[in-house]
Amino acid sequence: MNKGMKYLLGFVAIFIVAVISVFGIIKYEEMKEESATNNSANLGSADGKKVDKDTSVIVEKIATLNDIDALNSELHLSQSVVDILKKYSPTVHYTVDNSEGDNKLYFRIGGYLNNNKTNEIIGSYKIDGGKLTLSGDDLGKISSKVNNNDKLKWKQLDLENKEHDKDIAEMMAKKYLGALLGGRGLNMTSVFGYLADRDSIIKPPKGSNVTGIVPKSLAELVDLYNASYKETYTVDQVKKELAKYTSKYSEVDDSFIGNENKYISNINVGDLIYFKKDNVYVVGMGGIGGVMTLAPASKDRWITEGDKITIPLINTFEGGKVDGQMILRLNNKKYEGGQNRSKYYIESISK
Repeated sequence: MNKGMKYLLGFVAIFIVAVISVFGIIKYEEMKEESATNNSANLGSADGKKVDKDTSVIVEKIATLNDIDALNSELHLSQSVVDILKKYSPTVHYTVDNSEGDNKLYFRIGGYLNNNKTNEIIGSYKIDGGKLTLSGDDLGKISSKVNNNDKLKWKQLDLENKEHDKDIAEMMAKKYLGALLGGRGLNMTSVFGYLADRDSIIKPPKGSNVTGIVPKSLAELVDLYNASYKETYTVDQVKKELAKYTSKYSEVDDSFIGNENKYISNINVGDLIYFKKDNVYVVGMGGIGGVMTLAPASKDRWITEGDKITIPLINTFEGGKVDGQMILRLNNKKYEGGQNRSKYYIESISK
């Protein structure tokens, strides 16, 4: 092969490598932009418009955050909100709203142990010059407007839950001990009886054979299952479990909330009704009893190892003799469909 041909082939090879390199860079940039678009897809768009590039970049960054302090450095949350996030680890959701022309980002949290207030707005932001800035909105005043906008699409942030709180662990242990051990796991009596929110129980009409009518949202029940067991439960799995509770299970193609008076007079003891339009389960409860002989030992007897707390259970009828144990783990499960994620989940409970 002569020199001229070698030079020509060398030039062709260099040209091909250069073209491949440029093409690769272009595709990489396209993939980065597509990734940002995917994280902002279907967010907001109450009027059908897509979010702009600046908003997509910010949403992409927010979506990757899994640390509370890192999130706070971006959002500049109030100290009270930061304290709640670290102490209780509630779910955090965000959305983009461009229904009024400008892109706004809203953040909200779910309820948490002994606080059933859900969807509290914790931040309202606008995009200004490619930066996230506080909108100046009164969060209390915009709460109903934002939460009642069914066109907004909310996405969940997976923030790491990594700080133990023994007070929360103790409250959870006491709350679930009787239901799971005395009630032998989750069933209709433990879920709608022992674990019922007393403030939500509806007084039955005169002449009814039930002592109370107990509603629970599907979102509450998804969180309840993921707090009570080490396995991660999906929405569909929870629905299947509930349908097995009783032969008196039925479904209604209607909403319960707002139509309570239409249905409560026809609910009998043991009825379990799923209202499909608002995803609410309603049970007619009779009386429940039982005495729980076990209680968590004092905190100085607990063992903390990594994300796990082992709590000895003492028999209160036998002078504080250890008669079992409950193991809690920090709840970092990833699942959709809940609203009040618990700080811990129960890995095991034994007697």
